[in-house]
Amino acid sequence: MYTVLHIEQSEFFCNIVEDQVRKKGYQYICTNNFNEAYNILEKFYVDLIITSLSAKGGKIENFITKVNKNIKDKIPIFALTGDNLNNKKKKIIDLGVSDYIFKSNLAYEVSERIDDVLEEQEDMKYLKEVEMAIIDDNFFETAIEEKLLNKYDIYNFDYYQSGKELMESKNKYDVYLVDIILKDEFGTDIIRNIRRKNKDAIIIAVTSLNNPKTLASVLNAGADDYIPKPLDENLFMAKLKSNIRHYSSHGEMFETSQGY
Repeated sequence: MYTVLHIEQSEFFCNIVEDQVRKKGYQYICTNNFNEAYNILEKFYVDLIITSLSAKGGKIENFITKVNKNIKDKIPIFALTGDNLNNKKKKIIDLGVSDYIFKSNLAYEVSERIDDVLEEQEDMKYLKEVEMAIIDDNFFETAIEEKLLNKYDIYNFDYYQSGKELMESKNKYDVYLVDIILKDEFGTDIIRNIRRKNKDAIIIAVTSLNNPKTLASVLNAGADDYIPKPLDENLFMAKLKSNIRHYSSHGEMFETSQGY
């Protein structure tokens, strides 16, 4: 069962949020104190945090910073606000708030946000199940990718230092992360070969190149998307989830470990 933690001092808004959460069949926990909320996060798994900008036990800025620094699970945080965004609220977003929910349309907004969070969790579930190949001859870069994937409990991936090594393995994967600049190889050729033999695969180029013509050639070769280097954790994971979502929403069934 999914769990929503709500931080709010107003009983009126608590009742609205609780009603929407329980309509979805999920567990609802409410507190009016940031310190108590943090204690709850240390003891229980929470799927979504909905918080007012003010509560007992400190400031929202300190709470968000503490959660993002110390709580292992990456929990989406939505902040409730009664009016338009000002500079202070924009700074709070930079601290790690996923989005704002306006109180003027609270019931609808909460219902929609819950659906968004559950959809994202389904994307993560797919990512943990698919087989992934990483083609990169830079050990430093592959170490970064491995660290990022492991952080989200993703372990089903293999490394190849060249497109030739991949093809000789005769292994077939659901997702390919292809570095564009390899020793004695150019990534677009690897992408073309993968696409010819695996039309349903997700192919994502990973590159430090930013020339529009070069990036266009990468996509024209058969890549579904590209991720810029140096890797940014949030963008890296968002790109993976976005592409997984596209295929899962079209009813694609991943077939793994089949020969070319």
